Amino acid sequence: MENWLILIVRTIIGFTLLLIATKLMGKREIGQLSVFDFLIVLSVADIMIIGIENFDESMLLFIIPMVIIVVLQKIIALIGLKSPWVRDKMDGKESLIIKKGKIQIDAMKKEKYNMNDLYTQLREKDVKSIDEVEYAILENNGRLSVFTYKDKETFPLPLIISGKIEKDNLKLIEKSEDWLLEMLKKQNIDNFENIYGASYQDGKIKVVLSDKKEVK
Repeated sequence: MENWLILIVRTIIGFTLLLIATKLMGKREIGQLSVFDFLIVLSVADIMIIGIENFDESMLLFIIPMVIIVVLQKIIALIGLKSPWVRDKMDGKESLIIKKGKIQIDAMKKEKYNMNDLYTQLREKDVKSIDEVEYAILENNGRLSVFTYKDKETFPLPLIISGKIEKDNLKLIEKSEDWLLEMLKKQNIDNFENIYGASYQDGKIKVVLSDKKEVK
């Protein structure tokens, strides 16, 4: 009877800690988690299970590692907000799989993404043929974002993230950094380092400054 009571108490404590850890990681659905965050969740869950099973060991031996992992995740996430390089290394970066109707073979090979994967995810988007697709982006969570020629609006393309210019995306729209700076000057923005995010859509640039004021 005593073992059953210990099991119940440890399960409640473990589940509570896992719930807190998941909440601290941010309000995202499981399908939206990056590989890094997903591994963090698995690690915390494994530690919780070990803590529940080992009756003879103090719960502190398992609570402390859980806390350390969550704290590390938060620290890396905060660093990632300031450093796109760290964010890309931890979370991965989206890849352009189809560009203007043409499959990007090099990008697919780099991501270990084959044609069967592409066909499967296109069917999930109710796309019957690759010929219908103008752009397809493999997101860092493994999902495929598809934009067809029938779409009335183009997809929002990030040009600046946390004060850093996304040079690959500038190349995608065949624009230069000078053009970007000129467009920002028209919105009375001289220092792009103060920009939290800027996206390009339908020939316009939408800017969000680091003080959370939005410029249209």
